Amino acid sequence: MFAGEGMKSFLIAAVLLMSAALVVAQDAKTSESATAAMGVAGTSRADQGTATASTASGSSAAEAGQAVSANPGASPIAPAPSAPSPSIEPSSTAEPHTEMLDTSTGSSDPLLEPKPLPRADLSLVGGLARKVDTVHNRLTLEPFGGGPKYVIYFDERTRILSAGRETTALAIHPGDRVYVDTQALGSQVFARTIQVRSQVGPARANGQIIEVLGGVVKLQDRLSGTTIRFTISDRTKVEEHGKPALAADLHSGSLVDVTFTPSGRRGEAQNITIVASPGETYAFAGVLTHVDVRDGVLALDNDVDGANYELFFDPLGEKNLARLTVGTPVYITGSFDGKRYRATSIKVNTVAASQP
Repeated sequence: MFAGEGMKSFLIAAVLLMSAALVVAQDAKTSESATAAMGVAGTSRADQGTATASTASGSSAAEAGQAVSANPGASPIAPAPSAPSPSIEPSSTAEPHTEMLDTSTGSSDPLLEPKPLPRADLSLVGGLARKVDTVHNRLTLEPFGGGPKYVIYFDERTRILSAGRETTALAIHPGDRVYVDTQALGSQVFARTIQVRSQVGPARANGQIIEVLGGVVKLQDRLSGTTIRFTISDRTKVEEHGKPALAADLHSGSLVDVTFTPSGRRGEAQNITIVASPGETYAFAGVLTHVDVRDGVLALDNDVDGANYELFFDPLGEKNLARLTVGTPVYITGSFDGKRYRATSIKVNTVAASQP
């Protein structure tokens, strides 16, 4: 009985040992398969990119660390060097560059040259130069007769003349008399031609005498609106209506033409022509150029001196009112009161009016 039980126990122990051996063998095969799979995966990841290779290296380092822990006497495994990062070279086509123009031949870039001035109606503006800005190429002009100042632009297309010769903007000085042919260029007033009249030699002015005191005459210039002072000497010639006159005939309110030599603050008058004196009567003959019945104002081109005169008249007391139209030839007698001419008699020139 005991012999049979011992045999049974032996058989059970043998079966258990065989089962354990099979389990150990199966675990070994499984471990080898996993190791091979990890090697293939690590190789694939290394081929795919640097990041995956780093991960695989980290795993190998971890395994090496475990091996060192298991075997303290073993040498540590040096980590694999990391793969160098790829360098990126800039594309030459995307870089900006500067091209230098060859100006040795004297030719310029046509893109930098100003365009030709367009054809446009020109307007002549005369006045005194008040400011010359050669940096921004602009001229501030105070027109003759007063009014707002003009800002006139210019560039290399502008012809600048002084004494009939070509010059530059450096020849324009504040106080010079200039005459400018202007045209509209966008929102700017542009100068096509600038003629400079510098105060060199005898100067001429015409206007109304403000004061005569101690041989010094103060005159308000009609064109510029400025006050001019000049002296009278024994060499000064005075005339009125083409006849010699005296310096004593110059009164406050008289209209005169003066030629004088500038010198310092004032000049010496060479010739003075009295155009009109307060209280004097004058005769006019010419063609009407303007008629304002409402305000009682008319203007005519005088045949005697070729000037245009403005006269005031009384529309209610004028018998020939219906015949006073632009283009009608007339004879007018008027007086100067120191401020304006007043017509005292208006006659229509019927002979000239009847001619075709």
